[in-house]
Amino acid sequence: MSNLDKAARDALPAERFAVPGKRKLPINDATHTRLAWDVVDRTKDLSDDERSEARANIRRRAKELGIDTADWHVTASMSFEAMALDVPTVADHPNRMPFSGVLTRIDQPSDAPPEGSTGKRTILPKAVAEAALPSLLGMAVDYQPGFGGHDRKRKIGLITGATIVGDAVEIEGFFYARDFPDECQQIKAEKGALGFSYELDARIRDLDADPWVIDYCVFTGAAVLYKELAAYRTTSLAAKAEQEFEMTKEEMLAILAEANKPLNDAVAALAEKVTKIEASGASLGGPIIDQVKPHVEACMACADAMDAAGVGSHPTMGHAAALRKIGRHMAVEAATGKVPHIYNDHSYFDASPNAAADASKKNDEAIAAAVEKAVAPLKAELAAADTKLTDLKAAAFVAAKPAERATLPANIQTLLAKANIVEADVKDGKLSTTQVNAILDAGNIHGQKAMEMKLKLRNDGLMEVGTR
Repeated sequence: MSNLDKAARDALPAERFAVPGKRKLPINDATHTRLAWDVVDRTKDLSDDERSEARANIRRRAKELGIDTADWHVTASMSFEAMALDVPTVADHPNRMPFSGVLTRIDQPSDAPPEGSTGKRTILPKAVAEAALPSLLGMAVDYQPGFGGHDRKRKIGLITGATIVGDAVEIEGFFYARDFPDECQQIKAEKGALGFSYELDARIRDLDADPWVIDYCVFTGAAVLYKELAAYRTTSLAAKAEQEFEMTKEEMLAILAEANKPLNDAVAALAEKVTKIEASGASLGGPIIDQVKPHVEACMACADAMDAAGVGSHPTMGHAAALRKIGRHMAVEAATGKVPHIYNDHSYFDASPNAAADASKKNDEAIAAAVEKAVAPLKAELAAADTKLTDLKAAAFVAAKPAERATLPANIQTLLAKANIVEADVKDGKLSTTQVNAILDAGNIHGQKAMEMKLKLRNDGLMEVGTR
C-alpha cells in the first residue's frame, strides 16, 4: 500500500517502524521504506543512536522487500577538530583581527571519532576537499564561551580564504576584535592551545566501514575551541621560539652580586607579608578557582564512580560524560575569573525566553562585578608580592641548591615505564604534551578516554599547559 492514513498507521505493529520505540518512519511497504531512508536525517527528536538504529532497520526491511540500495548514501552533519590557530598582530582595521591556520588533514584517518560520526573515525579525500573548498569562503567562525565547543548562534569571525597545502586544508580570515574584545584577547593569549573545528554536511560511502570515507561534502562553518578535544592530534603550528638567554655565568654572578643586597633586605618583609595574606584564607591560585575546584573534583569523581559501576557510561550521551562536561565548563569559567552559574550545553535544554536570558545575564554580571570589587585589593597585593618573590627566586637560583624533583604518583610512573620515558626527563614534575601523547599511545588509550586523562592530568598539576 502506498497511502497510509492515521487509522492504518496506528494499526501497524512496532516492528514496521524504523524507530519502533517512537513509532516514527513507517517501513510497511517499499514506498514508505524508500521514503524513510530519504527523510531519516531530517526527522526531528531523534538521537544519533536512534538514527543509526533507524538506518539499520530501513536497510534490513529494504532487503526483505528486494529493494536495490546500491545508491543509498548517508548525509550527516559532523565536526572535525582543529590543527592550529595563528593570530598575527595587525592593526589595519579596528574590528578585524586576522587569523590563519590549518583546519583539518586530508587523505588520512582521524585519530578519534569526530562529533556526529556515531563512533567511527573519518577520512576526507583530497579530491573531495578540493571540490568543497569554495564552500568555505564567506562562512562564519563561531565559538562557545570558554572555547569548549560549537555554538552556531555566536559568530565571532569570518573565513576569507582557503587553500590545500600538502595534506592540510588551510584557512584565513578575521575575528571581530571590537565586537568580542575579551574573547579576542583570550585567543591571543592561548593561541598555542586553541584550534579550529569545521562543520560540514557530508555523504558517506559505506556506513559499515571504519573509518568512514567521505564521498561528498559542503562546508557550513567552523568554530574556535581547545585542541585537546581534537579528532586529529597532530598539528602544524610552528610557535615562535623565545629569544635565547645569552649571558655567561660570570656575567650573571656579577649582576647578582650587585642586586642581592637590596633583595635580601626585602626577603623577610615580603615573606611575612605573604604569610599574613595566606593566613587570611586567600590563595595565590585565585579565590574563584579555590571556590570552584572542590565542585569540579566532585563532578569528576562522581563521573568516575558511575563509569566504574556501569551507570550512565555512554561515551558521548551518558550521565558520566555530561558530568565531565559540566566539570570542565566550571573549571574554564573559574580560570577566566568567573563564578560558574549557568550550564546550557545539552540539546535537550529548552532556550530561555529573552526576558529570562537578559535577567540571568544581568545577574551574572552583577555577581561578577561584586566579586571582582571585593577581591581586587587582595589580588593586587598578592600579585605584587608574588612578582617580587619570583624575581628574588630567579636572582638567587645560581647560588641555591637545586630543588629536589617532584615525585610523580606511582600510576604515572608505571605509564612512563610503558612509554619508555625516564622520570628524569619530566621537567619540574610536569609532563609535556608530547610525553602525554606517548603515554596514551603506549597504553592504547584514545578518543574520549584520552581527552579525559589529559584534562585530569592538567587539573592535578601533572601536565604543562600551552606546550606542544
